[in-house]
Amino acid sequence: MNNIKERIKELSEIIKRHPCVDDLYIERAKLYEKLKLYKQALDDYKKTFPDYYICKNIVTVCEDNGLIKEAERLYTKAINADINNIEVYIKRICFYMRTGEIEKAITDCKTVLKLFPKDENILTLKKILTKK
Repeated sequence: MNNIKERIKELSEIIKRHPCVDDLYIERAKLYEKLKLYKQALDDYKKTFPDYYICKNIVTVCEDNGLIKEAERLYTKAINADINNIEVYIKRICFYMRTGEIEKAITDCKTVLKLFPKDENILTLKKILTKK
């Protein structure tokens, strides 16, 4: 653990000198995650991915830290940025399933089926959710 803390200090010093190097923030965020310092990890990921709302690491950090509303907000922001991106909808549907919000998952399925009525993945998810 001390080695991780030393590496975080080292990366922090390098970031001070080179604040525009995204990979430094990503590496530090990964170390914060190992120490379960999710708020700090989330802050670093946000600095690196300000326009990429569905970054798996950001959402994972939110979920791992119990920031369910924040994770939902990120999924919604990604959907609003690209309303036709079915993959983001699928990720949010699965997120709703993990958090027990089945009605919201079903609503997302219905929304996607209006856009893509024959999508097999969504049809399967809806069938599982509604047991029909």
